[in-house]
Amino acid sequence: MGPARRTYTIEEANALMPQVRAVLLQLAVEQRRLDTVHAEMHRQLDANGDPAAGAQAARREAEISRVRDGMQSLLAHLGEMGIELRDIEMGLVDFPGEREGEPVWLCWRMADPSVAYWHRTDEGYATRKPW
Repeated sequence: MGPARRTYTIEEANALMPQVRAVLLQLAVEQRRLDTVHAEMHRQLDANGDPAAGAQAARREAEISRVRDGMQSLLAHLGEMGIELRDIEMGLVDFPGEREGEPVWLCWRMADPSVAYWHRTDEGYATRKPW
């Protein structure tokens, strides 16, 4: 059996909100950058006859790699804290917690002022309930 999973109280999860919010905002920025570079690559592929296309494609591929590496680092940071990213666009994360001795997810999304919802570990965002 592996190491015990870190659990958070509502207060502990809320204390991490500035840090978690900053990571999620950076992930959203990086995701938009990745989407933009992908769109540029597709436009470039559609206009294939440009002699500079090869060099541009190599630069874009390198940028995609850098952005992905940065995103992986941000995701790893959340993972090290035991926080599960559920949706980048919504800024939805779950913190492992306990309620009445049972494991639960403390659920937070970017639009929420604080961590104030939970759901069972076999459920998701649609079933979250006020703490």
